[in-house]
Amino acid sequence: MALKSVSIENFRCLESVEFQPDASNNIVFGENASGKTSLLEALFFAGRGRTFRSVPPDSLIRDGCQHFQLVATVQRNERPVVLGLKVGKDSRVVRIAGETAKSLGELAEYLPVQVIDPDVHKLVEDGPGGRRQFLDFGVFHVEHSFLETWRRYQRALKQRNKALKTEPRAASAWDHELIQAGVSLDSMRHAYVQALIPVASDWVEFFLEGELELKYRSGWAADRSLAEALEHSRQRDRDFGATLVGPHRADLELRVHTRVAKGRVSRGQQKLLASALLLAQVELMETHAGPGVLLLDDPAAELDTVHLARLLNRIQSLGSQRFITGLQRKDLAEITTGAVFHVEQGKLRRVL
Repeated sequence: MALKSVSIENFRCLESVEFQPDASNNIVFGENASGKTSLLEALFFAGRGRTFRSVPPDSLIRDGCQHFQLVATVQRNERPVVLGLKVGKDSRVVRIAGETAKSLGELAEYLPVQVIDPDVHKLVEDGPGGRRQFLDFGVFHVEHSFLETWRRYQRALKQRNKALKTEPRAASAWDHELIQAGVSLDSMRHAYVQALIPVASDWVEFFLEGELELKYRSGWAADRSLAEALEHSRQRDRDFGATLVGPHRADLELRVHTRVAKGRVSRGQQKLLASALLLAQVELMETHAGPGVLLLDDPAAELDTVHLARLLNRIQSLGSQRFITGLQRKDLAEITTGAVFHVEQGKLRRVL
């Protein structure tokens, strides 16, 4: 699934941009604040319905405008599909092939997109929420039933937590649905992590020359079933007014060179580890859902010369369409094929 054409209007500093990307490599260079990252954000938004930065969608609207609009034509199963998004300060319209989308999850199905940006280390350093999100994005592209199972679990969790706050003894009415959906969700995650481990280990060895230990923590004690864990935590749940065990508390434990990665390895190593995990996910996703889109935001600013060259050479083995930004074309000299674009003051032009 590759982008065939892209149209962007009033997104951050991008007033009006239209271009046809190359199916493999797309290099975008320009000065800081010229619009490089905004371009990647727009592509990410087209596939996820959100940005990879922690900002609300209406803050992405160009100053003085009422909305932004993204139109992306995706090649899917030998036919083009048009994705369209129009986001205003209090509105959002998402259309796929002319039909209104039922959820943002449909965008990810048509345009699977992943990003490696300067904040990539947060996947390792920050709390478990980001790692669960990373995990679930991968499971979504492997298990067709994942999204509905995840929604069932979230509905049951929401209702159970509401009851715990207002009528604690009624909370048990949601236990059956929570357990049924939770066990299924947990099983899918476990299977995905087992498939991810050998691929991620290869990328970690490539970047860090070290052994990766990747363990999935379900969100409750390993020696109990989810039903037993809920029963054991029932009084604590009532005291806190929230469900304290379950898949919503899951996490990935990461170790490199036998050391816990979170808070124990350098920022540079965290960036390489997180990049390895994301690239492993892209590679695994390609085997199940086909190639998607990979965005790399200014890798030359984050990596030393040796690791940058290794990264740029290694990603050529991936089938996914690549968009890579940099200050100067020479920063990405290892990439010799594809299209080259220059961006200046929010305007994009192809130079090669």
